[in-house]
Amino acid sequence: MDTKLKSFKYAMFFKVIAFLLIAASLTTAVVEIQYLAFSDIAMESILVPSYRDSTQFLQRDASSAIYSLSSAINGDVVSNLGDHYYYYYEDQMGSHTNLASGDDSFFKEYTGKMFILNNGYWEYNGDLNRTYLNGFVKSDVNAYLVFSTDYMIDAQKEWQSDRESALPVVYSMIGAILGSILLLIYLTITVGKSYKDDVIHLNFFDLIPSDVFLVIYAALTGICFMMLDNTLGYRTYYISEMMTFLVISGMLFFIFMVLSGVFYLSIVRRIKAKQLIKNSLIYKVIFGIGDYFRSIFDGRKFSSNKLTKQLFYRQASFIGISFVLVFMTFVLLFLPPLMLLPPLLEILLIFWFVKGNRETFEAIDRGFNDSLEEQMKAERMKIQLVTNVSHDLKTPLTSIISYADLLSKEEDLSEVSRDYVNILIDKSNRLKNIVADLFDLAKSSSGDIALQLEPIDLKKLIEQTLADMDDEIAKTEIQFKIKLPEVPVMVNADGQKLYRVFQNLIDNALKYALHGTRVFIELETINHKAYVSIKNTASYEMEFTADEILQRFSRADASRTTEGSGLGLSIAESFTQVSGGQFFLSIDGDLFKVTLQFNEILI
Repeated sequence: MDTKLKSFKYAMFFKVIAFLLIAASLTTAVVEIQYLAFSDIAMESILVPSYRDSTQFLQRDASSAIYSLSSAINGDVVSNLGDHYYYYYEDQMGSHTNLASGDDSFFKEYTGKMFILNNGYWEYNGDLNRTYLNGFVKSDVNAYLVFSTDYMIDAQKEWQSDRESALPVVYSMIGAILGSILLLIYLTITVGKSYKDDVIHLNFFDLIPSDVFLVIYAALTGICFMMLDNTLGYRTYYISEMMTFLVISGMLFFIFMVLSGVFYLSIVRRIKAKQLIKNSLIYKVIFGIGDYFRSIFDGRKFSSNKLTKQLFYRQASFIGISFVLVFMTFVLLFLPPLMLLPPLLEILLIFWFVKGNRETFEAIDRGFNDSLEEQMKAERMKIQLVTNVSHDLKTPLTSIISYADLLSKEEDLSEVSRDYVNILIDKSNRLKNIVADLFDLAKSSSGDIALQLEPIDLKKLIEQTLADMDDEIAKTEIQFKIKLPEVPVMVNADGQKLYRVFQNLIDNALKYALHGTRVFIELETINHKAYVSIKNTASYEMEFTADEILQRFSRADASRTTEGSGLGLSIAESFTQVSGGQFFLSIDGDLFKVTLQFNEILI
């Protein structure tokens, strides 16, 4: 039921009917007003029932009689004195009246209905009204003036006739206006809406820019009023001519009402759709100019550039525009109203500049934080993956090593089978070491590693590592040149982790140093810093950078003929850092150099 009522309420048919009724009703009201004007009906009779109390009586009959009587009192010859009124006045020549009795007793019956001359001024019903003082009247003369009863009766009849003729027309006009107001309220509420949805529907007229639409309406309205002016001011006593002009003026006013209705409803739709201001050419031009300058400072103008480039272009634009505004300030210096415009624009410019820079800096911070977060997330995922894989490999690998060891103890194995078992044991142990390295590297990278920091003598630790690896060193043709201080060099570190660092670095030198060359290991202290350097000459062409070789599973030997896992340097770097030291790697031609730096503990 509600949907059906809404469909009637918002039906286009009813809207069109209401629109035409408003135009027709108001046109009828205007034509009726013009008809009353053509008919010379006294419109005042509608509000003032008594002719004696009307302004028309005072301005027409009373004013004329007062003027004639005042002229006679002043000694002028008046021909039409006392035609439809009675008068009496006394001067030095005696009394003057048009009454048969010749005295003023007659006027006692008209108290409150006559005009009295007192001290040079005429009064009516005790009201001093200088409007009817036509010229100077002698102040020493007393006069009375009253209109005849017959004349006032006839005037009242004519007045009543005008009233009876005008009232129906006025009631009709009031009804038309009230009805039009109600219909206009209905149209204002329903225009642009449909019972199907709550969206404001715009039509062709609403797409015309608001200011252009206003100019068009003003021009058409001006034409209509120019044509109406020639008919509204026309007076005639011929009924046929009067009816012709009433029809013409009605048609013109109907056209004007249709134009006004179209304009009004379009404005209402624009207001409902919030398009009244936005759809104007002036707004679009001003907004376009303002938006262009805003785009310079909010980054849209340079959206294709990097954020740092946007900062540069914004700053350059700010300086250029500020220079122009300063120049305009000097140009308008002697024009007080206009000289304030450049400073105001400069304030707005500064606001846009600061706001744009702030947004750009925030975007840079967000980008930096997002990038860092992505890197940390990726690093955590890799560490977690390595940790999980290492952990999952330990159990089956332990089983493989155990069963391979049991096979090696069998006495009835053939020589070929025993060779296979020995290879299996060797590769299993190598895989075990790789898994252990992976697990240690994952723990140290994530920070989840147990440390036992204590004072360590680097000199003694290096000597111990070299002694433990003496057998491996002896198998190679590489000589080690050791340069250590005579006194202990104490640092605060984890001895086991640091031992692993030196072990990996020496092992790396044994694997990749050129046969017959020397490896240099040097320990020195400078400004309370302990430096350990290990240098060797590579046996291959080092076509990589320091950063590349430190990547996990990266190996200097691209052919992978050596037994390395590619984790030795990564573990050495990570263990150095968790022990509080710094790890530096440099490549200079065939020279491969690693430097460790620690804070020395003074004893």
